[in-house]
Amino acid sequence: MDLYTLNLKKFHLHYFTYLLFCGILSYFLLPSFPEISPLVFYVGCGTSFFLQIGAMELRFLPRFHPKLGEMGFPLFTVVFFFWINLGVLAALIFLEFPFEAIIGFLIAYFLHLLFLVFASYFSGK
Repeated sequence: MDLYTLNLKKFHLHYFTYLLFCGILSYFLLPSFPEISPLVFYVGCGTSFFLQIGAMELRFLPRFHPKLGEMGFPLFTVVFFFWINLGVLAALIFLEFPFEAIIGFLIAYFLHLLFLVFASYFSGK
């Protein structure tokens, strides 16, 4: 997916539609797991999606400041946010957050990656 030729309005529309679809789907699937607390699950999901949206918006910065793209900024943000996600996950485990928050974080992280795979496939790049 070429970040320089991407239509940002269309990308954001599809991303938030996908986010809304996943939220609605999880709302109907969570009651089938009585041991999972929905509030704690959504706290983990929200934390993850907040980090992913921040990382995604930082990756769009070289479109507006081309000098950043020449310095390896997109690659830096990928590696940087991988370590941030790993650090947040380790903190959730170390602070003994409920298992539902950790699962929510991981599910939201992989759903974000799945969206990027779909977006790359359908963008034809």
